[in-house]
Amino acid sequence: MAQKFKDAFQKMAQNLPKGGAGGSGGGGGRGAGAAKAAGRAASALMVAGGMGYGAYNSVYTVDGGHRAVIFNRIIGMKDTVYGEGLN
Repeated sequence: MAQKFKDAFQKMAQNLPKGGAGGSGGGGGRGAGAAKAAGRAASALMVAGGMGYGAYNSVYTVDGGHRAVIFNRIIGMKDTVYGEGLN
């Protein structure tokens, strides 16, 4: 009985391509393409998120009847005074 299992496994091992079950032997088959696509999607999502964050933080509103001055973390207070509305 054990000899039959051993022979069956040897036949299956002979049918597998060299370098594993990947296909071309270059480190992957169908799974490698999916991994590249997932990496690209994650990169695109991070870029889109960064752009959205920058756009959200670059727009501000000044309430009616108020005026605003801007403090820049790099150069300090700006000389311009902004009126009400979306700036």
